[in-house]
Amino acid sequence: MRAPALGVLVVRELFRTRGALATSGFGIAAGTAALVFFLALGLGVRAVLLGDVFPVDQVELEPPKGDDPGLLGLVLGAGAAPGIDPDAVATLKSTPGVIGVYPKLRFAFPASARGGAKQLGRDVGTSELVGDGIEAGLVAGELPSGAPPFDDPLTRATKPCKTTEDCSGEQYCEKPPSAPEGRCSEPVPVLVSRYLVEVFDKSLAPAHGLPPIGDTLVKKAEGVVFTMRIGESLLGKAKGAEPRVVHARIVGVSRRAIDLGVTLPIDVVRRLNREFAGSAAATRYSSVIVEVADGADTARVIEKGATMKLEPKDTRARDVSVLTAGVMALLSLVSTVILVVSATNIAHTFRVFVSERSAEIALYRALGATQTDMRAWVLALATFVGAAGAAAGIVVARLGASAADAVAAEHLPDFPFKPSTFFSFPVWLYGAALAFGALFAVAGAIAPAIRASRVDPVRALAERS
Repeated sequence: MRAPALGVLVVRELFRTRGALATSGFGIAAGTAALVFFLALGLGVRAVLLGDVFPVDQVELEPPKGDDPGLLGLVLGAGAAPGIDPDAVATLKSTPGVIGVYPKLRFAFPASARGGAKQLGRDVGTSELVGDGIEAGLVAGELPSGAPPFDDPLTRATKPCKTTEDCSGEQYCEKPPSAPEGRCSEPVPVLVSRYLVEVFDKSLAPAHGLPPIGDTLVKKAEGVVFTMRIGESLLGKAKGAEPRVVHARIVGVSRRAIDLGVTLPIDVVRRLNREFAGSAAATRYSSVIVEVADGADTARVIEKGATMKLEPKDTRARDVSVLTAGVMALLSLVSTVILVVSATNIAHTFRVFVSERSAEIALYRALGATQTDMRAWVLALATFVGAAGAAAGIVVARLGASAADAVAAEHLPDFPFKPSTFFSFPVWLYGAALAFGALFAVAGAIAPAIRASRVDPVRALAERS
């Protein structure tokens, strides 16, 4: 049977049996709607959690936490923090699946910070500032256009000074107390994490009557300028050098930045660590960020780090990945059960259809139609019913997702990392939904199709007469 003739038969049966076919396709629509809705919800939540909150394409390795004396220990002179040698960084770079290794250098001195009056209306600050340093290559693609270079601005400073009044613009006099004179330097570029911005915008800013700062950081080229008092904080003073003030400017928001604190160019932290804590604090890294080509390579990196006595700083990304995958699998199983039940309903509908059309099928056979033609007729009809039901299910899922987003926007509080939508509808999801709907419909119609192909023309026509 040629395709045009098959199409004519299918269209005719769609009109003749539209009531029964629509009823059988309802189950396919319901199952597909549930499947698309749950998968889109899982993909959307996963994208937020593993993209913004817990990036899964990187792992940060550090020495065991039990060996770290902590900030208070450093202030009280309890010993130096453990570090990672450059040789260990080179070893990690050679690990299969690794596409980049970026060392980090944590503050080895106490610090505090204050500023932001220009953007917030009044100065805000913290009596304990945590920070670290990273290489510029790690954030090369994240800095906004027009942002100053993410490096040590002191390397570009040439004008000598004794006080900040000797400098122009936003420059300040970078001068250690022991030096006879300093140099006029631009503020140190600083990155903050998306997590910190979200916490400030959704929790701290409303409590203190401050405006959200997220848009300010991203959109305003001048950034937030503040001062850091290095070498002294609420807990005490560093023992290596006299405290002094350093000016800093927030140049962007980065997922590579430390969650609660500030991230500076590693050369700046290396210089300050050497000044306040000695050469050892400037040469041994506090941790390394390892970027992998695929999330599956993370386990290999963790195993390699274990042989070097390094452990993951945060395993939440891996835990969230496993959890979301499990939840998505469970919800998909529920949807699949609905589709299986729908397939049995389609099987019943098509058994009745073949029984009612037995004489017609016998006539087609008597006129030259083959068994393959009859099977193709029934299966093509089932494929159309399944695809149409799946298309209706996709529409229902999209409407349900829009309704859920509207309810969430109106009734859920404004929490950190709250997305504009909780759903993600990639193109492949639509294709997969249509294919699944058609597949389950065909699966239900296989037995009736075989039965239709085995109708005996002579017996069926004799019984009809």
